[in-house]
Amino acid sequence: MTKPIVVVCLISAALLAFAEGEIVAAKKKTPSRPARITSATTYYDRKEGIVFFNKNVYVDDEQYQLHADKAYVFLSGTNDVRRIVAIGNVAMTNDTKRAYGAKVSYYKDGGMVVLYSGDGIMAEVRDEAKAEDQVVRGKKIKFWIDSEQVEVTEADISAPTSGFGKDGIKKALNLN
Repeated sequence: MTKPIVVVCLISAALLAFAEGEIVAAKKKTPSRPARITSATTYYDRKEGIVFFNKNVYVDDEQYQLHADKAYVFLSGTNDVRRIVAIGNVAMTNDTKRAYGAKVSYYKDGGMVVLYSGDGIMAEVRDEAKAEDQVVRGKKIKFWIDSEQVEVTEADISAPTSGFGKDGIKKALNLN
């Protein structure tokens, strides 16, 4: 049972590392301490290859923290992670980044993470490292870990424009 829990932590760390823009460094970095996962109850169905963490799920890793109402880990026949889904009041944090949503899914094949809105919760990634917060909101925020590409459905993006000058946005987007 230890192996699936450790893999959940590594995948979640990759999710937050993306939000930091440090995915390459995170892949190379080996954790110096084991991650800790707590929940009210945990179920493991070896035959079906599913680990279920229920109620007050909390992941404490040296690079991030994750809260959710519940989480599922879907394993292949060799106990390798195929997919992870955290549902209900999902919040992921580290030193300067915050991500919120109703649900987050990780797909190992393709290295894709999808943060969903729902239940009155908007999918949101917030960078608090700057003097002014940079915020990406949308109905769905999809990103690919290896390529660092992002797709936002019904996007609402806030970023400071001060310091760019008159044509700041055009310069920032390379539209000149």
